[in-house]
Amino acid sequence: MLVRLAEAPVSAIAFWRLTLSLLLILPLLGMSGQWREVASLSRSEWRWVALSGGALALHFMTWFLSLDYTSVASSTVLVTAHPLYVGLLSTLWLREPPSRLEWVAILVATSGAVWIGWGDFRLGEGAFIGDLLAALAAFFAALYFIAGRRLRLRLGLWSYVAPVYLLAALVTGTSMWVRGVPMTGYSPTTWALFAGMAIGPMLLGHTSFNWALRHVRAYVVSLVLLLEPVGATVLAVLVLGAAERPSMNTVTGGIAILIGMAMLVREQGRRSPTPASPITNNG
Repeated sequence: MLVRLAEAPVSAIAFWRLTLSLLLILPLLGMSGQWREVASLSRSEWRWVALSGGALALHFMTWFLSLDYTSVASSTVLVTAHPLYVGLLSTLWLREPPSRLEWVAILVATSGAVWIGWGDFRLGEGAFIGDLLAALAAFFAALYFIAGRRLRLRLGLWSYVAPVYLLAALVTGTSMWVRGVPMTGYSPTTWALFAGMAIGPMLLGHTSFNWALRHVRAYVVSLVLLLEPVGATVLAVLVLGAAERPSMNTVTGGIAILIGMAMLVREQGRRSPTPASPITNNG
């Protein structure tokens, strides 16, 4: 909603969302002393930081741009495929494969998220481009979570998110410069929306997920994101009343998401604790 309301190009939205959140994070990085961890990053770890920051920037730009070509529902349906990518990449890159029951949980919850938006899925001229961009956004989100899991096993929260958000801001800022997008000149309402995105979805949302990546596997964090439409529906009913009653697609899809999450939580309880790090620091 905030992206749709902001009267600014997608690269400007992504840049200011990242930059304003970074201004709040840098003092925390200094006060915590975690800047020393940034200074001690190995060349291999900097490559993972580059992957994470680049993937985050590309995730924002492809997802936001997809909203110019296709519906929010269509875009969301395709973006919510990221748990499937994360499960596969966790197996290939992190040696943290989901169990058979966890794969079933991922498929059930992802199917529920797709079903919620399927009734409003848009077809027609121009929609294919938006749908392709949304699918790419899902893949970039998966890369972001995988790199985050790899780095958070060693780095503190602030020493991880500060260089990643900084790099992502530089990528989006470069995109603005190349395309001639102005840095300033936006309305007060749009600046307020930039700040809202920085404090809410970025600082409280993304940063909370990055905190969790140290404690649970990447596909678990990725799957939890699918609860977003369920929470949004409940809040809409509580705040806006009967006019926002969910459709049958939303109800049945939400039930599937909750079933998938319950299966995942149960399986997590049966697993032995995750080792401190399945990958060497220079791997």
